Amino acid sequence: MSLLVRTAVLAAAFLLPMSTIVAANQTAASTPRQIPGITAKDAYPNGCVDCHVAGKDGDMRLSTLMSKLTSAVPAPLMDKAKAASADPSKIKGKHLAVPNVKANTPQTCLTGCHKRGSTIAPPFAQLMHTIHLVGGAQNKFLTTYQGECTHCHRLDPKTGTWKLASGPEK
Repeated sequence: MSLLVRTAVLAAAFLLPMSTIVAANQTAASTPRQIPGITAKDAYPNGCVDCHVAGKDGDMRLSTLMSKLTSAVPAPLMDKAKAASADPSKIKGKHLAVPNVKANTPQTCLTGCHKRGSTIAPPFAQLMHTIHLVGGAQNKFLTTYQGECTHCHRLDPKTGTWKLASGPEK
């Protein structure tokens, strides 16, 4: 086989798969991924309180969960809280009672103990990302909600800034 023929065969073998990949990418690029609140309807517009509800998995409302944490924090959650804390020695294994957690979550947490730079409790962002985005198949947020950032974070399309969804518990 001549050099010219071999070059033509190699070029054809390379170009055919490349054209298939390019065509597939062009089709995929023309259809945006469904992102809740951006390119798709958001089923959880109030963030935390829309997912943490009383339902078939039990009472997962934050007020219920938080009341249980005032007596003892389970070891796996303690490990995450310590990992997210600036000073793990301050994490004692019990959460303080939060009288108004039902009113406006997570805003109550963000302006209280879990504010940015907190040294008395893990800052909210680090704690929530550690709880919700770690653990693979054992993490319900990753398996049920696909770890979708926009279930918690809201984009203001006019300014391009992000904020956390917040609202009263249901």
